[in-house]
Amino acid sequence: MFSLADERKDFLDTVEEQIAYRPLRKKLSQELEAHILDRMEDYQEQGLPPKEAEAAAVRAMGDPVLVGTELNAVHQLQKAPALMVLTLVLLLTGFAASAYMRWSPEQYANGFLYYIPGVLVLLLVSWKGYPLVIRHMRWLLPLAGALLLAGQIFSIRRWGVFWRIGYFRYFALLLSGPFLILLAYRLRRRGGKTVLMILALCGICILMPGFYGGGRDLPACAILLISVTGALALMIHRDIFGGDINARGRLYGITLAGLALAACLLGSTGHRRDLFQRFVDPDHNIDSTWDDTYNSALIRRLLSETPLAGGIELTPQELMDYGTGAWYFAERDPRQIGIYGIHSEEEEQEFEALVARIRESGGRPHYIYFNESDVTLWDILPQHYHNNYRIAICILLFGWLAGAVYLAVIGGFYLMMFGCIRKIQGKLAFSLASCCGICLLAEGVFYILGNFGYQYASFTNLPLISEGRISVIVNMTLLGFIFSAYRYDHVEAGTDPSFCQLSS
Repeated sequence: MFSLADERKDFLDTVEEQIAYRPLRKKLSQELEAHILDRMEDYQEQGLPPKEAEAAAVRAMGDPVLVGTELNAVHQLQKAPALMVLTLVLLLTGFAASAYMRWSPEQYANGFLYYIPGVLVLLLVSWKGYPLVIRHMRWLLPLAGALLLAGQIFSIRRWGVFWRIGYFRYFALLLSGPFLILLAYRLRRRGGKTVLMILALCGICILMPGFYGGGRDLPACAILLISVTGALALMIHRDIFGGDINARGRLYGITLAGLALAACLLGSTGHRRDLFQRFVDPDHNIDSTWDDTYNSALIRRLLSETPLAGGIELTPQELMDYGTGAWYFAERDPRQIGIYGIHSEEEEQEFEALVARIRESGGRPHYIYFNESDVTLWDILPQHYHNNYRIAICILLFGWLAGAVYLAVIGGFYLMMFGCIRKIQGKLAFSLASCCGICLLAEGVFYILGNFGYQYASFTNLPLISEGRISVIVNMTLLGFIFSAYRYDHVEAGTDPSFCQLSS
């Protein structure tokens, strides 16, 4: 016969066998054993001897198979197969498009190969990202702050060759949002003071001068602010900061006020205000064919001539007009019209003299290397079209209906992603996933606006689809945290001691 200790061990072992997630088995077993010991004390207080009290406590727990099955249902890993399949389809689409257009002059480095480590990062972070973050948050938070500060320091050109490290500050800003939200969760008991501190830190990040005067980093600053304030608002909505309805109202007010003040910092310099003006009113800020505002006007003009079905059809003369910029500058400023750059050795001096005269008069035309006999659509598209105008190119090649389907698929991805985020019950998991999701959405919105002729500062990347090289890794990290938070939501919530430590 089993002893009472063996009976208790057999009960716990049987329960553990029903738990699919092995790392959780011992934790749940210890909790069940604690419940058994508590019931033993109750029975002993009622007058039962220790052995009988222990036997009664084990029997009172019920059938071990049923108990284990119910615990497994509550604490099982969650999967999002539909979202994962759509993610991989979009990644494959981006990889194929990047590989197809690698003959472009900007594609010498074969940046499309970044998709390969990107997929590995996505799978690894989805597998173990969230549990590792919550277990090591105490040193991850200061490390993230130190890395962001180092990137800012190294971005100063007088630091010699190290200034090139500042190039990565753009990506550091995108990754700073989730860590600021982790800090907000850690200090959530302080309510409004925490919200103010997090928004102040966002303001400091926005004020930091970035690479090439801050223009390249400006979209990342805007995305950081949008993702952090959006996540804070959702945390308030989920009552993560605590307090009554009046307290939540005050927190909403603090968040909106902080958002308005921090947004003003996006226009803190004349250069930044000029970039914003070019974003909202590009047509009145075009100086030459080198301008991003000119690219915006060109892409809108081409899209307006594209039919619903089938690609755009242009005559060689029309292609030349678009390629040289004559369609826009012929009546405005002929000095900006592109110059034919193919010339013989005999014509070289004459060509250079022509260039010098145009520059002295204030012109900055492109050099073109095509004529009516060989000009194609690819010759007239804006620089970096291979990566910055994926949606626009789809419309130009296949028509507006194909573009609408493309946008619908992208929209479906975001709807499915936020559907998973909404289902997350763990407060920390929900906060982290919300910030990552809003960051990815903001990148997509800015990218799509640029594809329809409204570019804000430098181009962002369209997650999963546009190459972006290192940004592929960064975006896969953000998306991986969403998958991981959803995957471990039921497993970690309420069982991991890290959650208790975070609130202390």
